[in-house]
Amino acid sequence: MGLVDDKKSIFTTIGAFTSLKEAKNLPDSTNSFTSINNKKDSVSFLLDILKVVAGSTALKELIGKLFTILVDTIEPSLKTQLKCQMIQYNSNDILPTYFRSNGLGLIIPVKSIDFYNKFKINPNTLIGSLIYDKLNPNFDYFARQAIVNNDTDVTYKNLIIRYESSTDNFILRANNSTDFIGDWFINFIDETNIINKKEFMSNTLNAIYGTLTANSGKSVEQISKEQKTNKIIEQLTENVDDDNSFIVSQNDIDSILTESENLSKGVVYHNMGCGLVEASLELTDLSNVISQISGSTDPFLVGNVINSTVDSSMSNNKDVGSENDNTIKDGFFQKLIKAFTVSLTYYMTTAPQIRMLLAVKSAFENNGVVNLTEPQNDLSSFKVFIKGVVKLVMGLINEFIFGLITSYLISLLKPIIKKIIKEKINQYIGIIKSLVS
Repeated sequence: MGLVDDKKSIFTTIGAFTSLKEAKNLPDSTNSFTSINNKKDSVSFLLDILKVVAGSTALKELIGKLFTILVDTIEPSLKTQLKCQMIQYNSNDILPTYFRSNGLGLIIPVKSIDFYNKFKINPNTLIGSLIYDKLNPNFDYFARQAIVNNDTDVTYKNLIIRYESSTDNFILRANNSTDFIGDWFINFIDETNIINKKEFMSNTLNAIYGTLTANSGKSVEQISKEQKTNKIIEQLTENVDDDNSFIVSQNDIDSILTESENLSKGVVYHNMGCGLVEASLELTDLSNVISQISGSTDPFLVGNVINSTVDSSMSNNKDVGSENDNTIKDGFFQKLIKAFTVSLTYYMTTAPQIRMLLAVKSAFENNGVVNLTEPQNDLSSFKVFIKGVVKLVMGLINEFIFGLITSYLISLLKPIIKKIIKEKINQYIGIIKSLVS
């Protein structure tokens, strides 16, 4: 039996359990799931199973739990993997002279680290308040502070950051000259945050609505470059072992250009099943959503608040939205879960902090020369590193979704088992009665 048949069998078995529980005939719907024929995209397959087991409302519960339970607990695993990927042959060497606290420093162009132009945005603006968390400042925030305080040392953990406006370069040095190379990486990773919950939620919802992108003043060309990088990350989450995942096809490039033009205007489209409907989420609406969910540990609250963004985004198409509400929200949550996986992978591969670490790592391996260009190229150049972290991220997400499916299956099977036991007991009673009568 092939993989496709195995997948069909899973849907058929679950459908049979559901049919038995609800005492109805089982329709043959397995061929309607596109994930059956996709050999590598396990997330889509698991989402289809989840919908069969618990219905579309389970997708809302899942996104609420991803944004709370998983995001709140995933940090140690991410750090462990990142430290493993940063270990190199010269880890036991003392930090190079140029990188010590009294050295000349490692020169890295700002654009090499800040590909998405985050550092150009003021944290004190409305959009800045969504992409920087001033209550929990991370590397990005301190790098921005270095830019504001030109030619002044800014210290973040065991890293000293200086910005030179004349060259638009960062000058990086260690805050401790006695470190070994490996120890410096480990100490930095241990002390920093990989995932800032507020920023992560903002970026993930932006991947759906483009609200931050539309208000950032970026050109269509810049947005298109970012979307091409995001496309590679998405392809890697679907099939990390295929080197073609590092290549964006011409068909995708064409669609990315159209999508980028829409994003520059803050326009997106929800799928109604029978067509598309235009939608747009205002910056103030996104800000209100993030203020409600970023500090929450209640997955149901988070799921419901995010669910409400669909209605907010369709304030100009209320009639169309109400007529196709279930289909639109079903597609929205599936798309959002995909955006979640891409966003989480971004924070481990192309976020400014990771780009900085890769730049330092490459310099330590190339006599002080930084081997960093643009993410599209670097994703392939650092292929071993990228594949390692993507596999970890996808493994954690798959495990989490599988756990939720399992809990639903247990709930599904309990009444079925009780029903079978009751039928067997009645059969035995009938047999016994016939023997004594």
